[in-house]
Amino acid sequence: MSNEPSWPDDAPDWLGLAVFVGPLAVYFAVGALVPSVWERVDLNLNVDQSSSVALVCVLARLCLVGAAVVLGLRWVTRCFPFSVTPLAVGIGVVGGAIWIGCCRLNLEARLMTALGLSPDWLGQRDGINPFEFFSGSSELYVFLVARFAILVLAVPIAEELMLRGFLMRYVTDASWESLPLGAVGKIGLIAATGYGVLSHPSEWIAAFIWFTLITLLMMRTKRFWDCVVAHSITNGMLGIYILWAHDWRLW
Repeated sequence: MSNEPSWPDDAPDWLGLAVFVGPLAVYFAVGALVPSVWERVDLNLNVDQSSSVALVCVLARLCLVGAAVVLGLRWVTRCFPFSVTPLAVGIGVVGGAIWIGCCRLNLEARLMTALGLSPDWLGQRDGINPFEFFSGSSELYVFLVARFAILVLAVPIAEELMLRGFLMRYVTDASWESLPLGAVGKIGLIAATGYGVLSHPSEWIAAFIWFTLITLLMMRTKRFWDCVVAHSITNGMLGIYILWAHDWRLW
């Protein structure tokens, strides 16, 4: 199987951005445009109303990101035919164990404290316990299924499309649409880890190790879908850990 991306020479410039950046842009846009449903006081909603809004927001995010991925899928598979190696599974498991271990040890907060800085500077995720937030079991189960679908499907595909499909190739060559993953240069490799650290400030040590590990996987196998599968497995492990340990700061 050829690792050379097949991209039409006459494709408009916006097509590549729509295919590779669009899904993640939709993911962040929905999160930014929809009011924070967790802030019930600001929304002047009661618990039942706010939980319903939360559920709608999660489902909307899943559906819109999914639609963006599906619309561009034929172009993605044209560049990156579906192929996965067993190494992707192993790296996903190792990556999940590393991320969970770093968070259990609270390495980032400990380092900030050792430097005489407040860990609050790193920021935190919403950290909402869905078992307390949703009063009805049906809403809770729908939320958990949708949230896991986002975690193990939507985010891995959308983030890897932007990162491996666009960013790493774009900073390497202006004609990035036809650039094989194996030809990504040092700046692209640094950009991948840099993105991971900046997008996960409260878990930047785990992010630094994990994104570097997935980039090494990409360099080894030169397969885009290996990165997606490894990402999905790691996120699935995180989701299971969150529910088991009630570590909602990682939610």
